[in-house]
Amino acid sequence: MKNQKTWVAVILLGTVAVNAGAYLLVRSRRAAQPEPAPVATRPAAPTPSVAPPPAAPPASEDANAGLARALRASGLAALEDRDYSRAVEQFTEALKLRPDDKDSDLTRLLGIAMDLRSRDQGRGPQTAPAREPVPSRTPPRTRAAKLAAARAAREQQAAQAAPQEEARGGLLLVTSTPPGLVVMVDGKALDLTPARLPVSAGTHRVVLAQGERRLYEETVDVDADAVRSLNRDLSAELTPAAQKPAVVAAVPASPPATSVVPAAAPRTEEPTTPPEPSVAKAAVAQRGDLEVTSPGLYGEVWINGRPYGFPPISAQALPSGPARVEVRVNGEVKRRMTVEVEPGRSKSVRVK
Repeated sequence: MKNQKTWVAVILLGTVAVNAGAYLLVRSRRAAQPEPAPVATRPAAPTPSVAPPPAAPPASEDANAGLARALRASGLAALEDRDYSRAVEQFTEALKLRPDDKDSDLTRLLGIAMDLRSRDQGRGPQTAPAREPVPSRTPPRTRAAKLAAARAAREQQAAQAAPQEEARGGLLLVTSTPPGLVVMVDGKALDLTPARLPVSAGTHRVVLAQGERRLYEETVDVDADAVRSLNRDLSAELTPAAQKPAVVAAVPASPPATSVVPAAAPRTEEPTTPPEPSVAKAAVAQRGDLEVTSPGLYGEVWINGRPYGFPPISAQALPSGPARVEVRVNGEVKRRMTVEVEPGRSKSVRVK
């Protein structure tokens, strides 16, 4: 009887254990299965994406552009003064301010300044001329000694005459705004701006052109072993003029032919209006030129807020009326004056 009760208890406990294990197994499988996706409802209308407004350029860019232009002008002045180390410093600082400016010619100007500096340093200090040997009192007795003495004398004379016979020329540095214009010297196209051109000492005719169109001409004097700088802003000459639309006159249709010939009515001549003058000629007639010199102060000449290079300069096709003339040294205004531009005339201005 006792054994029977024990077996019944064992069977009950086994049944409870099996049921508990099956429950835990089913629960773990349900937890591992992913939840069913919710029933799709009506999609909401997509909200239009609003592009963020473009960020305004920082105000520091304009300040950097002005400072870079001032450093460029200072570097050109240093090239004119043959201070090539300072020119390299000014162009380097300008490049740091405008590293992403693809239209700038600062990289080419920096290379020219470094080339001039290395050329100037390569010359080194001039050595004193060698003293002529004192002729010995006793002339050479043998023929070989006489030939050796004559050869040495000829070599010494040739060495002394070589520096004197060497042609001494100068350098012509031509820059423009915008860069990339053709530089013609004495009728020959040599390079594109900015250009460093070795030329002979004397007077040369320099022309800045774009294709077959000549934009600027000037006669410059280049001294021996000197650098002559020529910088011109030709943005106004390169701006295309607005063309007037052509007016097409409407041709009236011919009347249909009829069998009855009407009487010829007397024709009344309509008064013809005189043709209007060309807009271009009228605009040219309202402009004048300024010739600016500054013997007492060397700096870049600005007219109406635009650089025109170093004096003496010739500013052509300026609007008639008062013009603001400034002389800037390293970007700082040293002289300021107002000049009246007369239409169709060239006026000389002397900055004191």
